[in-house]
Amino acid sequence: MIEQYREEIAIARPCYAIANIGDSWPACWQALLAGQRNFVAGKDILGAWPDTPPLSAIGAFPGLPGQPAYEYRARTLATVVGQQMKAAVDAFCAHHRQARLTLMIASSHFDPGPLSALVDHRHAQRADADLAAPTWEGVLSVRLAEAINAGLERQLPGIDVSAACASSLVALSYAADRINAGLCDAVLLVGIDVLSRVASVGFSNLGAMSERGCTPYDVERDGTTVGEGAVAMLVARRSLLAHSGVQGIVAGTATNCDAAHMVEPNPQGVSQAVFAALEQARLQPSDVRAIFWHGTGTRQNDKTEAAVAQLVFGDRSPPCTSTKGSLGHTMGASSGFNVLAACEANRQQVLPHVAGTTRPEYANLSLVLGQPQAIEPGPMLITALGFGGINAAAVIFPVQELQ
Repeated sequence: MIEQYREEIAIARPCYAIANIGDSWPACWQALLAGQRNFVAGKDILGAWPDTPPLSAIGAFPGLPGQPAYEYRARTLATVVGQQMKAAVDAFCAHHRQARLTLMIASSHFDPGPLSALVDHRHAQRADADLAAPTWEGVLSVRLAEAINAGLERQLPGIDVSAACASSLVALSYAADRINAGLCDAVLLVGIDVLSRVASVGFSNLGAMSERGCTPYDVERDGTTVGEGAVAMLVARRSLLAHSGVQGIVAGTATNCDAAHMVEPNPQGVSQAVFAALEQARLQPSDVRAIFWHGTGTRQNDKTEAAVAQLVFGDRSPPCTSTKGSLGHTMGASSGFNVLAACEANRQQVLPHVAGTTRPEYANLSLVLGQPQAIEPGPMLITALGFGGINAAAVIFPVQELQ
C-alpha cells in the first residue's frame, strides 16, 4: 500500500452500471433512492436453473431481444460494458493521446458459463469431441478482457483481479497504486459477475441465502440474495480530467487478508483496513460523513460490521447504509456499485436507505431506513469483505473538497 498518494486520483464521468434494477448507472441510482427490490426465481431468467431461493438477475441486456444463453452470459455482459463505455474511453484517449490506459477486470468467478456447459455435456454423456472449440477455450482461459475490448473496439492490456466478493474495491486500490507507481495514467476498471450455479447452490446449501430477499441488519434477516451485475469506471490522474468530468476523488484505500476464517469475517482485520484507508486519506474516524457497508444480510457479515463500527467509531456510527437490499449481492462487482453510490451521494447530498429493512438489530449502527437521508458532502467510507479473510476499505472525497 502506498502511504500517501503523490497525485490526486479521480473517478471520471460518465460511469456505467447494469443490474437487476437498471441498465445504466442513472437508472440504478434512482432505483436505489426509491428502495426498489426486484428479486426473481432463477428459472424465470435461465432455463433449467437449480431450485434455489430468489436471485438478483439482470432482466434485459441493452441491444439484445432476450436473455443470452448461460454459456455466453458473462461474455455478452462484458461486451455490453465495453460498448457502453466506448464513447467515454474514446473521448479520453482523443484528449490524451499519450496517456497509458489499462483495462482491469474485477470478478469473483469470472466466466462460469463454459465450465457449466462442459459439466452439462458430460452429464448428458455426450462425446467431448462434440463440444465447440469456444467452450474449451472458455474453460481454459479468462476471455472477458477480449469481450470488453471487442465492445470498446480497442486492444487495451488487461489485468484480472480476483479477491472474492471484495474484488472491485481491491481492484480500485490496485489501480490507484499502479497510477501512482507510474505504470499507467488511467485504468478502466470493470467489476463484473454473472449468476453462477455453483455459487447459488453453494450459498443455498450453507443456509446463507434469503427465502424472501435480503434485508441487511434486520432482526428477521435470513441471508443474502445472490445476484449479478457489472459496473465500469475510468480511474485517472485528476490532472487529466476537467473539473466537470470528475465523479469523485479516491482519497485512500487499503486491503489486507487476515486469514482468520475461511468464510466468516473478522472485526479486527476489517477495522485494520478501515484505519489504514483513513490514515492514507489523512482523516480521523470523526471526519467520516457516511458509510457504505458491505452489508450482505448474513448474520456473520452484519454482526462483524457492527463490531467494526464499535471499534472504529465507538457507540454510534455515522449515517450508514447497504445497497444490497436493492441490488442483492453482485459478488465481485458489489463494491464497485458502492464506489459509484458514494460518489453520487456526495454529488446529490443524499444517502440511499437500506431497502427492505425495518427492524435493525444493532443500536450502534446509524442506519438510514425507510427513505433516503439528506447529508452534507464529505468523506465517504466503503468496506468490502471476501471469503478467506480478504478485507478492503476506501475513502471517497467529493469534488468540492479539493477545489
